[in-house]
Amino acid sequence: MSNQTVIEMIRQRDVLNVGVSLGFRGLSFRNAIKNCWEGFDIDLARAVAVAVFGDAGKIHYMPLQSGDRFRALRDGVIDLGSFNSSITFQREAESEVTFVHPMLFDGEVLMTPASNLLEPVEQASYTRKRRIAAMRGSTTEENLKRYFGNLNLSCEISLFDSPTQARQAYQHGECNIYCLDSYLLAGERAQLKDKDAHIILQDRISLETMSPAVASHDPQWLKAVTWVMRALIEAENLQVSSKNIHEMSQEATGYLKTFLYPSEQNCKNLGLRPEFIREIIHQVGNYGEIFQRNLGKYSELNQARRDNNLWSQGGMLYSPLFI
Repeated sequence: MSNQTVIEMIRQRDVLNVGVSLGFRGLSFRNAIKNCWEGFDIDLARAVAVAVFGDAGKIHYMPLQSGDRFRALRDGVIDLGSFNSSITFQREAESEVTFVHPMLFDGEVLMTPASNLLEPVEQASYTRKRRIAAMRGSTTEENLKRYFGNLNLSCEISLFDSPTQARQAYQHGECNIYCLDSYLLAGERAQLKDKDAHIILQDRISLETMSPAVASHDPQWLKAVTWVMRALIEAENLQVSSKNIHEMSQEATGYLKTFLYPSEQNCKNLGLRPEFIREIIHQVGNYGEIFQRNLGKYSELNQARRDNNLWSQGGMLYSPLFI
C-alpha cells in the first residue's frame, strides 16, 4: 500500500475512480443518447469530485457486479463505491470497507405479473408461482429465504449477475417474481414493454439503509466523503439550493455562514477545497434536488421520498452540525 493518502493519489491522477452498478435506472445508468452516466448515486459521486477538484466531471466510472464491489474498494481499484450498497455488519466486518453517512432508506419489494395472482390481492401469499429473480452478491437471497420461510411458503430463487439478465428472465417468464429495493424495482418496471401488466406487491421483504463506501485504511478520506454527504443533507435542511446559493452566500450570517464558509484549516485537514460546500450546491444541488430529479417528481420514476425526507418533515435524514 502506498504511503500517499487517497486524496493525494486522486489529485496526482487528476481523476476520481468511482465504482457504480451495472445499470439501474434512477440510481446509476449510462444514458446512451447523452453519452454520460446519470442517477442518484452518480450525483453523490459528482459531489465528491467537486469537493476534491472543483469539477463534477473529473470522474472515471467503473461498472461492477455486486460480488466484485467491495474487493475493488479494498484493492484500491476504485476510490469510492457509489453503487447503492446496503450497510451491513458482515460487510464492514469482513470486507475492509467502511460506509459513510446513510443516504437512501429503502427496502426490498416484489413485482409479479397480475396474472400470477390467485386473487386481486397484491400480496406474496396470493401468488401462484414463486420463482424469484434476484441479484447475486446482494442481501436479497438471504432476505427472501427468511421472509418466505416466515410465511410458510416455498420459493425458488434464481440469481443473476446483472439487472439486464434478471429483467429479461422475468420479462420472458423464466421467473415470475422479481425482487429488488423498491426504488430500483420502479426503474426496472419502467423498462418493461407491458409495465401496466406488472404489479409491485405490498410486501416489504426488508429494510435497507444505503450509503457510499470507501476502503477502511484511510481515515482522512472516510471523513472527507462523509462530510460531503452530510453537506448535501444540511443544505436542504437550511433551504440552500442551486437556485439560491449565490444570494444565500452573500447574505449568510450566523450558523448559515459557518456552514457555507467552513474553516480553511478544517477543510485542509480533510483534503477538501475551502469552498467545497458552496461549489457542491452550485454544481450538483442539495439532497432534495438530487432525489427529485433522479427518483422523485421530476424523474421518470416519480417515486415518493418516504423515509428520505428530512427529519423535520417526518423522514429519517439529518446531518450533524457543521460547527
